Amino acid sequence: MKALTARNADRHALYEIAVQRPEVILGLIDELAGMLELPKRRVLREDFCGTAYLSAHWAASDAERRAVGVDIDADTLAWARAHNRDPLGDAARRIELIEDDVLNVRKRADVLVSLNFSHYIYKARSELLGYLKHARRCIKPGGFMVLDAFGGPGSIEASVDRRNFSMFEYQWEQEAINPLTHEIACHIHFRFRNGSKLQRAFSYDWRMWSLPELRELLSEAGFDDLGIYFESEDGFIGDADAVELHAWVAYLVALRHPTG
Repeated sequence: MKALTARNADRHALYEIAVQRPEVILGLIDELAGMLELPKRRVLREDFCGTAYLSAHWAASDAERRAVGVDIDADTLAWARAHNRDPLGDAARRIELIEDDVLNVRKRADVLVSLNFSHYIYKARSELLGYLKHARRCIKPGGFMVLDAFGGPGSIEASVDRRNFSMFEYQWEQEAINPLTHEIACHIHFRFRNGSKLQRAFSYDWRMWSLPELRELLSEAGFDDLGIYFESEDGFIGDADAVELHAWVAYLVALRHPTG
């Protein structure tokens, strides 16, 4: 295999290798549906879907499953079609990719996800609440939403986290959080074995929302709280265990009541 360098590497492919874990999300959705004895979840809506990696895995996992991916970036969606949707063959027909602001799309689903902290783009409380209310309207009664968050003492410090993969090093850089606004800038870099580097392959301008704030907003938007799941290398851990972590990633799950 040809060695990866900054000149020939595909940033979207690197991102999927380093960041995406669709099997974790699919497992969580299946576990929740079984635990709640909900009807079979068939339609997934992936807001801010990027390369639609999760949507592709969802549709490929079951012949009865369909996915709707929504993203505003035309180039990224074109990459998604070429690399994740079209290669699926028959399953590709069960994936709809929509180029638009998520707030303009009313496609309904059994499960709606907002992952990779994409909802952190909303910096004002009213904006995030507006999105969550819209998301709830797009979920069928009895369905649920999954969104993620990060935190812990390490999440408010300027730092660079490094992880090695076979052909590259992944670097997650975060600038110090603004204590007055909770705004934070984060960047992803990739460094290769020949010393070359994709500097700021991705950059994000976010407000970091706390778990209490997110739970309050979900409740205000009309959701029922189903709990928080903290990610670990061995699966999910409880709230008490997460307290000891220097940094954590969590998934919040919220139900649209079957009668609401």
